[in-house]
Amino acid sequence: MQQLPLNVTLNQEIDLDSFLVGKNHILLEFLRSLSMDSHGEFIYLWGAAGVGKSHLLQGVVNSLDDGVAMYLPMSEPGLAPEMLQGLAQFSWVVIDDCDDVLSQPEWQEALFHLYNQLKDIGANLLIAAKAPPAEQDIQLKDLKSRLTAMTVFKVQPLSDSDKMVLIQQKAAASGLALADEVAAFMLNRSSRDLRYLLDAIDKLDKASLVAQRPLTVPFVKEVLGL
Repeated sequence: MQQLPLNVTLNQEIDLDSFLVGKNHILLEFLRSLSMDSHGEFIYLWGAAGVGKSHLLQGVVNSLDDGVAMYLPMSEPGLAPEMLQGLAQFSWVVIDDCDDVLSQPEWQEALFHLYNQLKDIGANLLIAAKAPPAEQDIQLKDLKSRLTAMTVFKVQPLSDSDKMVLIQQKAAASGLALADEVAAFMLNRSSRDLRYLLDAIDKLDKASLVAQRPLTVPFVKEVLGL
């Protein structure tokens, strides 16, 4: 999988099968239908932070053959609009965290030209952002109209019961037993943001290993400061 010569990491272990579906059945089936042989797919995913947009994008990239896709997270420092030049050599251009640059005129111009180049050669573009195209602060009207014309999906957030399943699965993958009452305590007493919850499991994993203690409510309360 080709990447930019920057500190851009692509988690090779992420796939679409490990995405907890929730209310995103149609979206997931659509993404599973994509392949290196796809032509002219222009897809825009949007949703709040922590709903799994990056997971979906990296899952799509990992499902493709090496060298077919370019994954570019705009949240990485040091990126410049000129880096979009030449990306039309890839069958798939996958841009994550697009909100980070969409309000900047120079990035708007670069994205507009990239869009047109990919469209002309029948390549594919997959974008993720926190807001739909119509709500983005884009002064370049031609770019805004093109983004709006893409196949747009909202990534629906998980329910609390879905989040319980997810953090229990993550704990189990680390060899930890996270009982229902402990998982419910975490959801009731801490942030429900998915990134926070997953990071909390990592923190509990390390603390449990050091202390040689199981994940009980008192232990979780102590480690997470709840």
